[in-house]
Amino acid sequence: MSEEIKPATRVITDKKRIAICGGSLGREKRALIRGQLVDVGITDVMKAEGLWDLITGLFDGQEKDITPFLDFNLAPVRKPILTLEVYDSQNKKLFETEEFNGDEDGFFKHELKERLAPGKYIFHVLFKGIDSYRQYTRDLAHLNDKKHSDITKNTLVGKGKLRILAENSEEYLTTSDIDQTYLATEIDSTKGKLTTLFETPDQKMAIPGMPAFYRKLRKDSNDSPLCFISASPHFFRRTLLATIHRDGIETESLHLKYLAGTVKGVIDKVFSSFINMEDLLKEGLGPAMDRVKKFFGSSYQSLFDQLTYKLTILLQDRLYQPKKVKEILLGDNTESDYFIFSLYQFIIMGEIGGDALEEYLYNLNFLGRDAVTRDNAKIIRKLADECIATHGKYNSVEYVLINMTYMGPMTDEMKRNVQKALPPNVNLDSIKSFKLYFPTEGALGFAIILHSLKILEFKSVIEVATEMIGKWYDGKVVDDKYILSLTKHLSVPDFAQADKEILRDVMERALKY
Repeated sequence: MSEEIKPATRVITDKKRIAICGGSLGREKRALIRGQLVDVGITDVMKAEGLWDLITGLFDGQEKDITPFLDFNLAPVRKPILTLEVYDSQNKKLFETEEFNGDEDGFFKHELKERLAPGKYIFHVLFKGIDSYRQYTRDLAHLNDKKHSDITKNTLVGKGKLRILAENSEEYLTTSDIDQTYLATEIDSTKGKLTTLFETPDQKMAIPGMPAFYRKLRKDSNDSPLCFISASPHFFRRTLLATIHRDGIETESLHLKYLAGTVKGVIDKVFSSFINMEDLLKEGLGPAMDRVKKFFGSSYQSLFDQLTYKLTILLQDRLYQPKKVKEILLGDNTESDYFIFSLYQFIIMGEIGGDALEEYLYNLNFLGRDAVTRDNAKIIRKLADECIATHGKYNSVEYVLINMTYMGPMTDEMKRNVQKALPPNVNLDSIKSFKLYFPTEGALGFAIILHSLKILEFKSVIEVATEMIGKWYDGKVVDDKYILSLTKHLSVPDFAQADKEILRDVMERALKY
């Protein structure tokens, strides 16, 4: 009988207001908190038990069932009024911020002005009210229908982790891509991309050894920060947070792309271009259509391309980092990570800026694709100017590692692609302090290179290799023969060759027993 009743417990009977945040990394004088306020459907069981993880925004047990598709239609709360409370590691409240507003889609950001000592904190997101008549009437209609709704009971709607670094910190800071760098996501087909919408955290497969690699990197480099950045849509956040937690990875932040805003921007741009009669009369229909075509093409491409989004996030994050922090950038060759990481350095070193940077970005065509609109070019230029004003012309990038997959170009072609896309007067080989990427294969390649650079301990490399055994990858189970073959044929820089040979010898002896 209980089995017949059980499905009824899953019927949505109310909604709960939650803030979904991805964590934040800042420095003593500057930190930025970001997130989105949404309404989620809840059942009577959820309402009665109230077991919510306010860090991930998931109900107890929901981390096994959540998928991006389920979060696709989360109802954003229009123009919420919020404050933040910051607590130290002893759960002592340090301060509460002034009130601030989110936007029409519930997204919010707030810069902390209070100076915080280096360390780890927790911030609370408090809901204070609504600054939207449309949202107010929607809430009122729901309250009249439900009488006692969950959205009226709590002002605490979410929590997040906040890490503050010392202003003079020179520690390592790792920023990693997700698809084909951390997770073995099938992104080379439409079917594969659609499949990701329906995958639960347990169905998302990590590239063998990568969870261990992230854990060991953090441990061996004195708890250095780890940030994830992906061009996956924002409604992947709860699923990815649960996946990262499943793999035992501690991370400071998770950045995802807001797709709906891109679509809305295209519509607004087309509409504004045709109602602006002054420009139409002055320039004629042809130039107006050319601008719309350029904007539409770039914006459409940005739904799938990572260049504009990732470059913007890297520059935004740089503003909140100490000047002399040493960045490790991890990506892959399937999209444009290797170019983005090169262009990022090119910009923060001040090799190009101002009007020249804006024009370069607007006319940039990488691999046959226009991906930067005029508006985005202006945003990137502004961030670049602010980065240089904050830190000077300084390259914080220490190492760039690229996972080589069968879906992307090989090493020589990658370098030609980068050189061709940069301004014609720029020669990468002649730019002082520029760090070219190290191409290699997966977790084991990453681990060997960072061991050779004295960042990872050798026993950590062994543990990464050991964790790989038994995992499913590229249509087969990773076994001892695969590991030995990989250690033999693995592509690593010359300085890592000796470590690769030592690892092969150790693995051969270890796998005999």
